[in-house]
Parts: sequence; structure tokens; C-alpha cells
Amino acid sequence: MLLKHLYDFAVSRKLLDDLAFSPKAVRWINELDATGSMIGSGPQITGDDKRGKEYSCPQTTRPKVAGGVSEFLADGLTAVFGLDTDPDAPMSGSKRADRDANNLAKRSDFWAQIDAARQACPSPEIDAVAAFGSRLDTQPPAFLRWGKAVDGRSDKSAWWLTTAGGSETRLGPENFTFRVNGALLLENDALRHFWRTTHAREVATAREGFASGLCLVTGKPDQKLAPTHNPKIQGVPNTQAFGAAIVSFDKPAFASYGFDQSLNSPTADEAATAYCVALNHLIGREDHSLRIGETCLCFWAAETPITQTPFAFLNRPDPKVVRDFVRAPFAGIARDLARRDRFFAVTLAGNSGRVVVRHWLQATVEQAVENLQHWFADLVIDVPPRPPKKAKPAGKEKEFHPLSIYWLACTTVREAKDLAPEVPAQLYRAALEGTAPSLALLKPILDQLHSRLLRDENYTLIYDESRFALLKLILNRQPNRPMEIKPSLTAETDDPAYNCGRLLAILAAAQDKAHEFKLEGPGVAERYFGTASVSPASVFPLLLRLNRHHLNKIGKSERFGGHERFIQQQIEAVLTLFKPASPGRPPTFPRTLDLQSQGRFALGFYQQTAADTAARNANKKSPDQSSSPENK
Repeated sequence: MLLKHLYDFAVSRKLLDDLAFSPKAVRWINELDATGSMIGSGPQITGDDKRGKEYSCPQTTRPKVAGGVSEFLADGLTAVFGLDTDPDAPMSGSKRADRDANNLAKRSDFWAQIDAARQACPSPEIDAVAAFGSRLDTQPPAFLRWGKAVDGRSDKSAWWLTTAGGSETRLGPENFTFRVNGALLLENDALRHFWRTTHAREVATAREGFASGLCLVTGKPDQKLAPTHNPKIQGVPNTQAFGAAIVSFDKPAFASYGFDQSLNSPTADEAATAYCVALNHLIGREDHSLRIGETCLCFWAAETPITQTPFAFLNRPDPKVVRDFVRAPFAGIARDLARRDRFFAVTLAGNSGRVVVRHWLQATVEQAVENLQHWFADLVIDVPPRPPKKAKPAGKEKEFHPLSIYWLACTTVREAKDLAPEVPAQLYRAALEGTAPSLALLKPILDQLHSRLLRDENYTLIYDESRFALLKLILNRQPNRPMEIKPSLTAETDDPAYNCGRLLAILAAAQDKAHEFKLEGPGVAERYFGTASVSPASVFPLLLRLNRHHLNKIGKSERFGGHERFIQQQIEAVLTLFKPASPGRPPTFPRTLDLQSQGRFALGFYQQTAADTAARNANKKSPDQSSSPENK
């Protein structure tokens, strides 16, 4: 079904109308005059990045595995100039001879296509390019040099290119094309028509040798069946640079009834091309795909333009957009269409030459939008306003969106590179299907919280929105939860785990105030958070005794004298929520807390800290109230 829906997407979006061309990055333009001579010291650069600007370039269907095949008008160093990308690579004599022969064949193929175009549609522009090529046999390009860096910064040899402006730059796997007297040949209508004709002839020639049969994707009989499915899928993490396949059979154990390669899953060549083109289109567009770590998610709707849905901002949720979406999820969407239209999402990962489908979702657009609305509503948690930050250098850090899948998933690991593929995939599923993420995620989230409290002196708990929003969502989506976590502090709950977290936050704040917010080294929260969240009964009696010293110190302070009464009232208000073992006895703390209870403990600690911080920040702006204890 996945391949059929991708095929339908390609047909409905007219992605098959011009398969002779595809977007390709071209970094260098050989600027020529009418005689085919280079203008300037070397090629012109097309963009600032290492790939260059994307152009609509001719795309051949001939297989490149055997070598000796090049693209028309735009290709790399070997095809255009016949130069080996690494002349010093160690290899045997026979292997070097084969490589040299392949390089020569590839260059010959490139210029043979130029000559064919010159014969089919002669013009001064193509004549100039042909003249440039004919000079390469006797005049190697002076703007290319193999060797070490001139400034001696690198001992490794490489290809160096002198640009039109005279500067020298190191070459990578970059493409070249041509412009003659200001006219870019990639945009020449006559040459594009020539290539469409050539491409159609290539396709027809290839299909002549294909077997015929029933296509499993379209259901049509007597179709020319593709022996392999092309083009390859590109852009999926952990796949090869030239792409990978979703459908492939390369070992006898995967075959049956003597069928070879993809004939074990008979698909019309047109249908195979369509679903591959559709998937490459989705992966290449930011409004249709998201990539996190080792996974890639693609999504689309059968009829509704994706730009009219909220799915495009799933990984870059702006707080204002999220608030508006939670209030009015179907704003800008035709509700009748949403009820009947279908929404699709597929989560992909790579395994060298193959693409792995980790998850596949089908739902109505209405269901998917409602699930996404519930996702963001469940993530809402109150956070004090952030202080202004110093500007960070551009490109040094991934753009921060606390409610994005990326940052939510990163709360489970110390560094993003350690993120397991199944974590973001699981969160995507929860967002689009309304499922509950696994309780197993609670442990790494809490472990990382404890680690940061203890070891990261720059960690600011009240601004760790991603961690506590995800904790809240996971706990609230459990079917047998003892309490519902609200976006803001819940002061009247009798849940002992949540109240233990609140109590630790109050005791930690009292310690900070007793030291006039100049405490050096780990405090109550850092030292006791881990033990208190697992075995409260073993810690809180000690902390309450220690707190008496803090209250005495606050009472004697010139700055905070009198505040100890407010703190004591806060503590007593929380202690009254614990049930004593018997009347007249002190409150009884839980001996142990299970994993879900530890999550509620962390949320109680966070929400009490956030509420107190927000109150202090708000009252700092109100001079008439600044003298009250809770505001200092």
C-alpha cells in the first residue's frame, strides 16, 4: 500500500511530467566566449556552500555501475576533464589501468553527448562548448592543479582550482557546466528538447528487454516490469551516497520460483520510477519531511496541500503558532475535505544499500490534525519568561524549539549523536496517532536530569521545558495514572510523589535564601534529588532537620529577616497533604517510588520551582509588593 500511495502522489502532483531533468547542485560554471575560450582565470562559482546552486539538470537512465557513463551538460571533474579524482591512490597496476580506462570512457561519453547535441540542434553556444572540449586533448586546463596547499596548511595532495577571480580553492566532488556569452546552456530550450528526446529513447531501449507481467503497485496487467527499481532513494540516514532501494533482492534466499532481482516483487517500470521520484521529492522538501538523527519522516495528504496543514511545523513549532493551533486546529483547512482526505506518514532509516520502513501511518487528515492538537496540548507546561540571551554565532547550534521532536528526544541522551533511532520515531507516532510513548523513556529522561543537576553547573532547571513537557505528556497518557499533571502547579493534590518533589524544591529554595543566593558547590537539590526521588522516607526527615538551621539563619538575616515564616507556612502546607501513620503522628513519606512516581516527583519539583521563580520575577516589577517575603 505504501508504494501505491507514493505512486498516486507522484501522478497527482505531476512529478512524472519531466523525468528527463532533476535538481542537481552545480558549483562551477565554465564561462566561455564565442570561440570556446575561457573568460577569466577559471570557472565562476555559483554559490557560497560546498555544493553550489541547484539547477534543473539532464538525468540519464543508463546504469552507472559499470562505469563509463556521464551526464549531459553538467558533471564532475572526471567526466568533463578526464581527470582522476585521486591520481595518487594506491592500487595495483591492473586496477589502475582499469580505472584510467573508465575515466577515459566517462570523458569520451560526456563529449560524445555534446557532439550529438551539436548535430541535432546546432547553435553558436554548443559550438563554443565543443571547441572548448576539443582543446582539452592538447591543452589541459591551466586552472586545475594536483598537489598540496600553497600555504602548507595540509600535507595531503588534492585538486586545486583557480577561480575566475584568481583565488585558489580545494575541489571536492563538485559539478561543472557551461555558459557562453552570458547564456547558460542548462537553460537552453533547444538543448532541453534534445535531451527529452534522448531520455525517451533511453527509456524505450531499456524497456525492450524487460519481462512483462502484472504490476503489484497499479494492478495493471501486461506491464513492462522493472528488473531494479530506479532512481535510488537519496537522503535517508545511513545509506550510501548514491542512494538506496526500498525493494531489492540480491541473494538466492530472498528469491522464489527462479525470479531474478526485483521480479520477485513485480512492479511496472513506470510505477517503480513514480514511487522512487515521489519519495525523493518528499525527502527533499522541508515542508514534507523531517530528519532527526538516524531517522527520516515523510508525510503528505492525498488532496490537501501540506502547506495548509499544521504538519509542516512539527519539528519547528513556534510558541505562538502552537497556541493558535491548540485553540483552532482547523483554521485554514476545509473541514469537509479533511474528513474524507487521507494523511500518510512513513518513518525511514537506512541500512547501507537499503531503506528500512520503521513505521507506516494512514489516517484521515481530520484524525491526524486532532491527534497533533492533543500532542501539543499535552506538552503545554508553564515556564517562567526567559532572561535575554547573548546572541550565539550562526550555525554553531541547531535552532532551538523546545517542543520540537528533536529537542524532546534529546532529553533522553547526553549528546544528540547518542540518540537512538527508535526514540524520535516513537515520538512521531505519539504525535500523529495519539499513542502513549513508552514508559521506558522515563528512565533516561530522569537519569539525564539527575546527571545535569549534579554535574552541569550551567544547567538551569526552570528553562528545561523540553524535558518536563515530555515527562508530563508520557505520564498523562498512561491509562491508570493516579493524578493528571496540569500545565501549572497543582497545590491541592494528595499524590505523595508529586508533593515530595514540591517539598524538595521549597527546602532547596530555603537553603539558597539562607546563603543569600551565594551558595558554592552542590546544594540540597543537587545532593539529594536522586535519593529523594527513589526513597523519600530515607531523606526527608534529615532534610527537614537541616532546614531548621536554614530558617534560623534567614531569621537573623538583615536582608531576609521575617521570610522564614513564609517558608515555614509553605512547608506546612505541603506536609498536611501527607497522611500520618496514625493520628497525632508526623507525616509519613513513601519508602520507595516506582518509575512513574519518580516522574511525578520530578514534575512536582519543577513546577514548584517554576511557580516560585515566576512569582519572584513578577513581583520584582511591582515596587509596592517587593517587600513581601515571597518576592525576595
